Parts: sequence; C-alpha cells; structure tokens
Amino acid sequence: MNQYFISSVGERAAKGQQLSTQGHYAIGIELTSGHIRMLAVDLLVRRLGAKTVAIPFQANDEYALRLTRAIEDFIDEEGLSRQRLLGVGVTVPGIVDAGRTHITDAPTIQVKQMAAADLIGHIPYPVWLENDANAGGYAEWWNRAGVADMAYLSVGRGVGGAILIAGSTYLGTHTRSGEFGHMCIHPGGKICECGQRGCLEAYCSTGRLSDALGISLEEFFSGMEGGNGEYRSLWNDYLDNLAIGVRNIHVILDCGIVIGGKLSQFLARHFAEMESRLRKLDAGYLREPYLSICRYRSHSTEIGAALYFIDKFIKEH
Repeated sequence: MNQYFISSVGERAAKGQQLSTQGHYAIGIELTSGHIRMLAVDLLVRRLGAKTVAIPFQANDEYALRLTRAIEDFIDEEGLSRQRLLGVGVTVPGIVDAGRTHITDAPTIQVKQMAAADLIGHIPYPVWLENDANAGGYAEWWNRAGVADMAYLSVGRGVGGAILIAGSTYLGTHTRSGEFGHMCIHPGGKICECGQRGCLEAYCSTGRLSDALGISLEEFFSGMEGGNGEYRSLWNDYLDNLAIGVRNIHVILDCGIVIGGKLSQFLARHFAEMESRLRKLDAGYLREPYLSICRYRSHSTEIGAALYFIDKFIKEH
C-alpha cells in the first residue's frame, strides 16, 4: 500500500478502523480544464492508488465517455475490486445545484450550464457530484479533530472555497456560498474570468504565476527562490492580495481558515511571509492566528469526493 492518509476525527476513525478489514473503498475524481485526477482510498482514507490523465475538458458526450473509460482503466491498473467499490465522487470547478442535476458558472472549464447526466451518466457505479472546493473543505475538516467550524480557501487556477459548520457544508440559498474567489478586493481592478473586475481570483489565480509567464508553478518558485527579481516582485504583490482576501473571510466568518488547492504545496515554505502580512492587516492575528495550510495538499479535492461514500458506509454500519 502506498502513501496513506489517516482520519483523526475520533468516533468515525475508530469505526472506520473496525470496518477496514472489509476491503471497501471509494474513488474521488477532480475534473479540471486539462486533467482528470483520480484517487482510490479505503475506509481509513489510506491511498490505494492515484492517477492523473491529461484529457482537456469538453462539455460533450465524447468527454463523458473518456471519463468513464479512464475510471475503468484506473480500477484495472490498480487491481481493485469492482464489487468492493462504494462509489465514485466527481468534482467540478463550478456550482452544483442542490439536486445534483446541473452544473453552472464554471468559467475555468467554460461551462455556463450543463446537465449532470451529460457528464456522469455513463459511469456504471453510484456517483456523487460535488463542487471541488466543497469537497476539499470537507476532507480538511474530516482530518481535524475537535474543529467544529472552518472556512476553506482553495487556490489554484480558479479560486473558490467552502464553509463548514459543525462538519456540514453551508451551501447558501442557491448553493453559491463560499465563492471567495469572486469577492471584490479592488473595485474597478483586473478583469476576472467571471466577467467582473477586481475579484480575488483575478489577483490570486495561480495562472498569474505560471500561465501568464509561460512557465509552470514549479519553475516560478524555483526561479523566485533562486533570486529572480521579477518573480519576487510578482510574488510579493500576489501575497499582498491573498492576505486581503483571507482577512476579509475572517472578518465575515470569525473562524479558522485553511488554504488548499495547488498553491498550498508551495505556500507552506513561504507561510511566514503570509502571516507577516496578516499581522499588519489584522492586529488580532498575533493573539489568535487563524490561518493554516491544508494537510492533504494536492489530494484534498479527490479525498473529499471519495469521503461522501466512505462516511455514508461508516454511518450505516
């Protein structure tokens, strides 16, 4: 068995441990503009296998069939039992309605409205469709014993988030809560993919550090840490804006905030710089720091998607 992730949330973890010998597992999938990321985990959230496939997102039946084929190939390659599969959680970077029937407002995959059945209708297993940030937030809450309420800020090419209240995701009246990336931090500022100006996402999409420069995030941080002055200046501006967004979230929600998404694996080694900015913006931060980095790093979204079925199985047994 590969790298593993252990839940530490008391009762559920203990019950999961009692049931873990049954061999059941779930698959979590993150769909992005360019990739399908898959992760299989058992009842203790231990990693059974992972795979990333470079398939550009398309809102058509060809893509839906390729997604289904990718899942089947993944199961075969990892030698997993279809009889022990509890279900497949699929996440998208957009709004998923309460009935899980439609996806809307997903600018990073260029979807304004799409029927869920057109995306997941070919998958021959139980399927749960979820917003990517909500899934990531739930995974991080699951792994934090004693935490009741939490905000999750997912920072990648898109910027989103989730609000967890006593472990339940607060969806809002129209399932649009936690869209932190589209809070305005600079009125009349940079144009965002959503069409508005000044959004946090326009300033803190990781695309500013990679796509816009024609390099990867790994290359950006390697260059910046190696002394590239242009990259350092951009990073300073990036952190200034990210700190504004984090403080705004805390002012409204007054709870701990976890940063996840693609940025998290790089931000960890620059966390002191981030906290320095928060202390300047918020006099109370020194007394009661409220920001932390996600524990699952690049896997939060897939784990959160899989946890829907794992949590359901544990509760029923």
